[in-house]
Amino acid sequence: MDKLRPFSFCVIVFIAFLGLDNSVVSYNSDNTAYLEKELDMLWKEHDPAGKEVFLERVEKRLPNWEKLFKEAANLSEIHWTLLAAISYQESHWNPKAISKTGVRGLMMLTQTTAKEVGILRRTDPVQSVLGGSIYIHKLIERFPNSVPRQDKLWMTIAAYNLGFTYVKEAREEAKANKMDPDSWEDVSKTLFLLGEDSSNENMSRRIEEALDYVFKVQLYFQTLSVLVRNSNEHTINS
Repeated sequence: MDKLRPFSFCVIVFIAFLGLDNSVVSYNSDNTAYLEKELDMLWKEHDPAGKEVFLERVEKRLPNWEKLFKEAANLSEIHWTLLAAISYQESHWNPKAISKTGVRGLMMLTQTTAKEVGILRRTDPVQSVLGGSIYIHKLIERFPNSVPRQDKLWMTIAAYNLGFTYVKEAREEAKANKMDPDSWEDVSKTLFLLGEDSSNENMSRRIEEALDYVFKVQLYFQTLSVLVRNSNEHTINS
């Protein structure tokens, strides 16, 4: 990885105007326009062809699972759009998706994780999303209360992909280097450095993928949140 991606992109705007949990956060049209512009720039820079595909799947696939994401979000105490963003990164909202490593379903659960959360059929959409939500909640609960809510969510998403142990190690390394172990920005930098310093190519690749994973989930989440907000405003005003 040539450089650490700007994972804190639009974070101040994002936190101020979009809900990271199931609360309702209001923001005005000027704020929305600014955020849409920032997001469009990020799509063009990092995945110019991906936005069109994402928007198409929001229209054609997401409606099939929106109710399920909303119900499951209550189990993980996060907003349903964030849960949907994680699922999109995992499977592109394809319940039959199977990775080359054998994880499968809307939330791409491993056999070990499925067993841990009591899931019998990983390809069943309901079980997959509910199981993923339960697992996300379990990960959130493993981080101390000293970690701010937003940072805890990004660390949780990294742990969902990479494993809790590695995120914990990055927090400990950050603290040892007089960085903030409760800040996702500092922990992501530490993860990046751990990957660069590792003599294990597989570990370096996994860390790089995990950081990219969080970046993409943030991008999908923010884009989806703006789309939902605009749709709700249009419904109210029509």
